[in-house]
Amino acid sequence: MSSGNSPPDNLSELANTQLGVQLLAERFARWAVAFELRQAPQNVRQAAHRAILDTIGVCAAGSVHPKVQALWRQMADGAGRSHVIGQPGTMPAATAALINGMAGHVWDFDDTSYTGIMHGSTVILPAILAIAEDVNVDSEALLTAFIVGSEITYTLADVCTHHHYFKGWWSSATFGIIGAVAGVCRLMDLTAEQTVSAIGMAAAATGVGKAITGTDAKPFMAGETAQRAIAFARAAAAGLTGPADAFENTRGYLHLLNDGKFVMAQAETLGQRWRLCEPGLLFKCNPVCSAAQAAIELLANLMRQAGATADDIHTIRAEIPELVDISLVYPHPKTSQEAQFSLEYALACAALHGSVRLEDLDPAQVSAPEKRRIMAKITTSVSADLSSAEMRESAPESARLTVVLKDGRELNGECLQAYGMPERPLSDLELFEKFRRCLDFSGIPNQKFRFEITDYLQLVRDISHKQDI
Repeated sequence: MSSGNSPPDNLSELANTQLGVQLLAERFARWAVAFELRQAPQNVRQAAHRAILDTIGVCAAGSVHPKVQALWRQMADGAGRSHVIGQPGTMPAATAALINGMAGHVWDFDDTSYTGIMHGSTVILPAILAIAEDVNVDSEALLTAFIVGSEITYTLADVCTHHHYFKGWWSSATFGIIGAVAGVCRLMDLTAEQTVSAIGMAAAATGVGKAITGTDAKPFMAGETAQRAIAFARAAAAGLTGPADAFENTRGYLHLLNDGKFVMAQAETLGQRWRLCEPGLLFKCNPVCSAAQAAIELLANLMRQAGATADDIHTIRAEIPELVDISLVYPHPKTSQEAQFSLEYALACAALHGSVRLEDLDPAQVSAPEKRRIMAKITTSVSADLSSAEMRESAPESARLTVVLKDGRELNGECLQAYGMPERPLSDLELFEKFRRCLDFSGIPNQKFRFEITDYLQLVRDISHKQDI
């Protein structure tokens, strides 16, 4: 095993001889082909169910976003069998995956995994959902493929460690593509050898940097990654081969994207440690970057406990860890996309409304004078103790606030983990209410909806047909 600064001369040879383990692509492929749904414990199946429903909900909310609708109009093609959530008609699977992936991430309301610091579901689900309709499988097969894709994605993230994210890669794409490919291959009933080739091609082709933050490219790349996953699987199905050692080769993934740093032993836990539950997923309460969630909750609680309003605020001082600082990079946002990565904007919304609402991402709201007045009162600084190695592991997106009111009172507090994180999970009822809010926002009637619904494919069709669900 190696996790040092100097990559071995031949990671491929190291993996095969010194570690005595399969190449990663082979391990992932063989597990994907052999996995059966009954092997997953009930809590894993329930975690996957929650993630699928939440992602369908945020896709529905995203379907009314002007940029998603513009992309749908540009690419509308009724020749396929796959639905675009919230839009009429059907499209080719790859196009449906592209648009659904963008819709799922456009409000930044989708789930987050701190394994890899990424949005896995919004890449994995659109790809397998489109293929599930295209090849006409049932929702149990979709659930199986989603677990396959999720567990492989998050296992790869553990192999690569957080070094990958802090190096500057957008891990939602660079990790998510691998799991999405594996899930699509499973639905297409590809062999282990074909799946190795598809995963190898994806690993050799990936590389999306976090420079996309704050632009339309970020949600678009979520969809584009889902779309590419389908292309790689279809290429392998057609007989094209890919590099089995795409991860370990010195000209491959672990060397080029991760400086040769890896913890290969993590791969051996695939199918033993279920990362959908351990550590689990963050389901957001606010449609902005996960790095702002703790600060939003903390300010809302402090204001409520003090009986204060936004007009009472004199100053707000925020202390944040390094991860929050490098994630929320727009102190003076000019667009909705920038506002989703602005701690100042998130805190202004929290002061005014107790949360960030979907309607707060309307462009007119971003420049609202009352929000700008509050933002001018906010200062931020990186805290050394919140950025420690221990805190990065246990509370990577924490916040500490000092709020000084005009009457001289000082409100102090700290939130280490936002509500919705695995340690403080939303109940099924609360997640259900979030789903309903998303459908309400998109104008889809949902009086009949029940959280226990597991026919995901029919659910998508009903949403797209604007039926009461």
